[in-house]
Amino acid sequence: MIKSKQEKLVNLFIKNVTKFGWSRDTLLGTAKKMKISTSILAKSFPNFEEDVLKFIISKNNQKVEKHYKSFNHDRLRMRDRIKTILELKFETNKHLKEALPEMLKYLLRPGNILSSLKLLNDNSTFIWNLAGDNSNDISYYTKRGLLSIIYLSTLIYWLNDNSEKMIATKSFISKSVDGVVDGVSKLKQLSILKNLAQNFFDKRYKASS
Repeated sequence: MIKSKQEKLVNLFIKNVTKFGWSRDTLLGTAKKMKISTSILAKSFPNFEEDVLKFIISKNNQKVEKHYKSFNHDRLRMRDRIKTILELKFETNKHLKEALPEMLKYLLRPGNILSSLKLLNDNSTFIWNLAGDNSNDISYYTKRGLLSIIYLSTLIYWLNDNSEKMIATKSFISKSVDGVVDGVSKLKQLSILKNLAQNFFDKRYKASS
């Protein structure tokens, strides 16, 4: 499948996800609508909806890296580099916002937990590497664990943020990153994530009932 057709398929799939969920049936239905056979689809996305997700993440990372490298960030402190990259991650994902709740449901299925944790870790590694972090000691794992918590917390916060130009989300990112750098405990970060997640799913449940 040519690159432009892949992107067109993925974009249409994202639109359909809001109606039909993040599933293989939705992907197959999208491909059928575009007159793409299952065999051709499988060549581009062997693991179907899982590979579509990886494709979307890869495209997002490319955009983030391009934007980040377009300005001089060498004089920024590490915490400010992380903040900038996190902001770019969400700014370049605006088109996914309506589909993300369904994506989260997919990622939280029992059979997908391990792959979801790997994707989360890979995401943190991408951010730290882009920011220029070269640590290879025990802090390598600590940093990625803490950043994963921040990213998840921000994702849930962002899904409920209707402020202009993501002002509230940017403020949340700044406070969260500063909190980690300034010594806020991992336990407290997890508590914040738990409360945000509970509020998010409570709102979703009320909206669907």
